[in-house]
Amino acid sequence: MFASFYTVLTGLNAFKEQLSVISDDIANTETTAYKSSSTSFAEVLNSAMSTNVTDSVGNGVTVQNITTSWSQGSLSETGNSNDLAITGQGFFIVTDAAGTKYYTRAGEFQYDQNSNLVTADGLNIQGYKINDDGSLGSLSDITISSGVIPATATSNITASVNLNSASATGDTYSATINTYDSLGNEVPITITFTESASNTWTWSASIDSATGTASGSGTLTFGSSGALASGTNPTITLNLSNGAVTPQTITWELYDSSGSSNGDVTQYASSSTLSDQSQDGTAAGQLKSRSIDKSGVITGTYSNGETKKLYQIALAEFSNNEGLKRTGNSLYIETSTSGTATVGVAGSSQFGTLTSGSLETSNVDMATETANMIVAQRAYEACAKMFTVESEILQTVINMK
Repeated sequence: MFASFYTVLTGLNAFKEQLSVISDDIANTETTAYKSSSTSFAEVLNSAMSTNVTDSVGNGVTVQNITTSWSQGSLSETGNSNDLAITGQGFFIVTDAAGTKYYTRAGEFQYDQNSNLVTADGLNIQGYKINDDGSLGSLSDITISSGVIPATATSNITASVNLNSASATGDTYSATINTYDSLGNEVPITITFTESASNTWTWSASIDSATGTASGSGTLTFGSSGALASGTNPTITLNLSNGAVTPQTITWELYDSSGSSNGDVTQYASSSTLSDQSQDGTAAGQLKSRSIDKSGVITGTYSNGETKKLYQIALAEFSNNEGLKRTGNSLYIETSTSGTATVGVAGSSQFGTLTSGSLETSNVDMATETANMIVAQRAYEACAKMFTVESEILQTVINMK
């Protein structure tokens, strides 16, 4: 008799736990990147109740396992470029002040007062610093300073110039090319072309006397087709008086590696004109914005028009996600069951891709959860009713004595 009470009690406990799991799922319907769970049951047998194996009587039910569904949640646009959603496999790696690593799919990120990329709870996002040569540094906190990046002095210039073939000897044309010194000051270089003979022009460079002086001159010879004859790239030397590094040597790229004209300077029957120019220097720049691409590369855009790849966000993957331990706030820690984290970057190997300005939503299916809740509730009510019946039977037995 008492065994039947125990059997009913196992049912009450099992279905109560299932209802708790369902309640947790429903309560987290709007939780970013939340993964729903399901409950599986196993029967309890009491072999002592019968010596005949075929007559074994069940002794109740127990919750065998609570399994997490790792299916992809849909993406919801937020408009915040710091928000990230993972499509496919992977977890973001975050650390607390003590250096403890956690793993999460929730990508609600922001920059703190120290320019660190952190979660809403202040945990540091982990990534790789991108070196100037494009290689990746070691795994570390992502810190993107809003300070000024230094200027870069110009070392090479190009200019698309046409010199009018109808010009007379002694005619001149001047073109101005903007360059930068080591302090980021703009230094315009004026190149004056003078026709010295048929198909031959001389040139000389100059800068504003308040900035310093320039030295550089030469001769340009053109063929009958209007193309510049072969030669070597000339240099222009700036002797600056404004506190920048001096002298500053600039190569004027007129020829390719074989010594042939690159076609930038021509002599055609058309007005002398400067149609295009370029140089490799920059002024100092203040960070204006940050962007994150699908591979997790964080690129800074600066006030001088320069862009620079700064960090790449790291992702982690496990051989058994089911073995991860939940710690709250959408965080997990690895266990011996989950296996050691494999760390990489989005879009490589088994890792998914990132979407900036979006978040992964919960994968809870409300229709499924509601149906499961009704079934669990009815099962719980049936067990409770059975408990009442068992109690009434026991009371009847007692009254008979």
